[in-house]
Parts: sequence; structure tokens; C-alpha cells
Amino acid sequence: MYHYIITSIRRQKNRSILVIAVNCVLAILLNLYFGLTDSYRNQLTDLAANTPIKCTVTNPDGTMEVGIAVSSDILRGLQEAEQIRDLDCSAQMKAGFGEFAIEDWEAHLNLAVCAVNKSDSSVLPEEIGIRYLEGWDDMVFSGDAQVCVLAKSDMEKQGYTCGDEITLTLYYFFYDEKEELQYKELPPTSMQIVGEIDDSDPKAAMEYPNVLLPFQTAWNLVEENQAAFTADAVSFYVKDPLALNAFKEEMGQIGESGLFEVYKGDGAKFSHKGTALYVLDGIFITMADRLKTAIRILTSFVLPIGILVFIVGYVISHLLAAGRVKEFALFRSLGVHVIGAVWVLWGEQLALALLGNLSGGLAALLAGQQGWKEAAIACGVSLCGYMLGTTVALALLALEKPLALLTSE
Repeated sequence: MYHYIITSIRRQKNRSILVIAVNCVLAILLNLYFGLTDSYRNQLTDLAANTPIKCTVTNPDGTMEVGIAVSSDILRGLQEAEQIRDLDCSAQMKAGFGEFAIEDWEAHLNLAVCAVNKSDSSVLPEEIGIRYLEGWDDMVFSGDAQVCVLAKSDMEKQGYTCGDEITLTLYYFFYDEKEELQYKELPPTSMQIVGEIDDSDPKAAMEYPNVLLPFQTAWNLVEENQAAFTADAVSFYVKDPLALNAFKEEMGQIGESGLFEVYKGDGAKFSHKGTALYVLDGIFITMADRLKTAIRILTSFVLPIGILVFIVGYVISHLLAAGRVKEFALFRSLGVHVIGAVWVLWGEQLALALLGNLSGGLAALLAGQQGWKEAAIACGVSLCGYMLGTTVALALLALEKPLALLTSE
């Protein structure tokens, strides 16, 4: 049987070349189609990776990003959120060295304190330089150890060196019910100096804090004294820009009422509370929508293209079978079972179609438009569609009676 198929292919050389050429063209076209679709998908993935979406917690009308009051409930919700990354929190405080009476605050309360959870926090100057004590690094700010980083000039005035234990009296800021800024004293706290801020440049040092604390350390100190802790600046990035709906749904569940987008309508009211979220997603959404639209349009052609390949397979197989009706009828008259007779013609078409698809897939690989996996999928779709059409055409031929086939013109 296999020998007959090979002999038949050689004998009908022109028809065989036609089938190979058609399948080669189909394979190339499908590779181009799937390649273009994959290209748009890759562009969408690259866009998500290279276009970070920054989010900033603001007051309700979006007029303030720093100096607001972000509650501890919102902070905990953000720490547990799965749809965000690179959470950046900070809190501003005041401090003085040693213990002193509250009435002597003017003489002692002269240190600007900044509590941060990362060394490259957006509230810190980019050029700030810190030298850490051996065994410590910038990861200190992500922990909750009783440590601090002091300005070099303050350390020299007090005679401190890295590794010393010092006492700080801290005051934290909060807004009362009338939204007036208030100060509250915390008990004197012992801390170890684990780094120094290089403030040797007087001009640059004007923007530097005197003391840096780990954010969680400041949070713990405030709550240990039965007070409500608030951050004054919070920002982060969307973890997966392609999952914006899941991100917004999660943000709506954070805090008492959720973090929603800034409202700037006529009913917007000023407040220092950090309860709104400003999301810089405009550029990403615009570009992503264009790519998604292109992908949807291309994807919508999958079924029509599949039907087209089926029709091509059916028409060519039907025309080729029509020229070999007598041969098919002779097989049947000689006692060959209908399945065996159909298998001869079907196997011949399969061998030619496979050869054509391999040629088309190889051409796509050499052109560099597709990887071998993608080319294999495209050729597989082409081969399956073509052979399905061939199967239908030969199945209809098999329904005919041998006598009718012998007498047909």
C-alpha cells in the first residue's frame, strides 16, 4: 500500500507539486499571521515591564502628596496587598538628644527626623550619601531594630561615633479632629548609631534630615505609647500593569472606605487625611488599549482562517479525487474495502501536505520571524485544517457506489 502511494506521487508529479506548493504557502501565511499576533502580545508584555505605573496616596482632592495623614489601617492594608510593589512610606518627626523637660523644647528639639522603609525613598534627596557601620547596610530601613543613622556634623558636635548607644526624645506629628497640626512627646528611647549621613556639603545638607529611622521602628514606638500612627507620604507601583482591574478592586478594600481615585469635582473637600489614590496610568492604558485592540482584531480572524484552510483542503482534494474516480472505483471492484481505498488517496495527500508544511515552516524559521515552537504550531494548524478538508472530500467520494463511479464521466 505504501509502495503504491509513493509510486502514485511520482507518477502524478505535477499534481503532487501543486499540493506541496499550496501547503507551503498556507504554512507561510499562517506563520506570518501567528507571528504578527505574537508580536503584538510581546509588545504588550514589554510595555507592562517597561512602563511602570506609579501610585501616590493623596488627600481627597489630590492637592497634597506630602504632609498628609495616612492611617495605620491603610498602611497595613498596603503592606499585605498582593497587587503592588516597591511600597515607599515615610513619616516626619522631631527629636532632641538625651532627656529634657517639655518646656525646654526650644533649646533641645532641634533634630529633623525622617522615618523611611527604604534608603532610596522618594522623600530623600537622590544624592544623599550614607556610610554604614560594619555589618549593616541600606536594608536596615526595612526592619524594625532600635537603630538610627545620624548626620555627620551632629555626631561630631556630640562626640558620637558609629556603634554608640544614644538617647533620643522623639516628638511625632498628628492632625487633631479640627485638622490642626499637633505634637506629642514619646518617652526617651535608646538607639544604636549604625550609619552616618555625609553632610559635608553645606548647600546640599540643607535638604538632609538630621536623623534617619527605620519606618517600622517609628511606627512601633508610637503605638507602644497608645497613640495612632500616621505616615505623611506613601507611594508604590502596580505589580502587574496588565491586571489593573484586580489592582483597583484590591485598593477599594483597603482601609475603612477603600483607596479610591482622586475626586476634583465641585464637591471636593480639602482634608489632610490620606484617603485618595493618584494613579499615573494614562499613558499605559492608551498604549495598551491600542495593542489589545490589534490583538482582538487578529484573534477574531482565527475561525475564518481555519475555515479558509479547510475549504482549500476540501476543494483541492475534491478536484484531485475527481480525476481519479475510475482508479478509486477499480479498487472497489477488485474487492478493496472502502476504508483501504480511501486510505490510499488520504495517505497520499497527507504525505504531500506534510512535506509542504515542513517546507513552509522551515522558510519561516530561516526568515527569523518565528521560533521553532511557534512555527510547529502554525504548521500543525495548517496541516490539520487541510487534512480535515481532504477527509470530508474523500468521505463524500466513498459514499458513491462503484458502478456509478465507473459509469461517470
